[in-house]
Amino acid sequence: MKCCREGHKCRHLILISTLLALCLTILMSCDPLVAYHHYEPLTDSQWKDVDTLTFTPQLLDSEVTYQVDLEIRMLHSYPYQDINIGYRYLSPAKEILQTGSCQLNLTDTYADKNGSGIAGLYAYPIVLKKLYVGKAGDYTIQVFQEQKDSVLKGIQDLGIKLSSIH
Repeated sequence: MKCCREGHKCRHLILISTLLALCLTILMSCDPLVAYHHYEPLTDSQWKDVDTLTFTPQLLDSEVTYQVDLEIRMLHSYPYQDINIGYRYLSPAKEILQTGSCQLNLTDTYADKNGSGIAGLYAYPIVLKKLYVGKAGDYTIQVFQEQKDSVLKGIQDLGIKLSSIH
């Protein structure tokens, strides 16, 4: 009977140790500076020139500057070596705070993909202009494609991440 109790204690200690390690891992993986992180999928992996992707982070802090990271995930079948993207930041009152555009080169001089990925899906991060939040509220970030084609095939989804800058 003594062996069963000791075996039960050992299993109990192993379970507690495993749960503690899992909790510590989860706590360490959370980034306290990230205020918002969200992806918007595109229907049938197509981004039409009339499609504006809208992200609406609820920002609770005031007088904070955020780094805005955009990530595009696209399929290997995307036919171009670059992509032109436009964006707008709107205040909670829907006033335009900032507009901008950028070009992302998807391949290097040897036509190798610059993004990271596997199985034909690649992720490309872009740092956009910083967003200053004067007062708390629901801000809006709009992202749209500025290519010559009316439909871009091979774009899986886009994500926005806001991290506070201290």
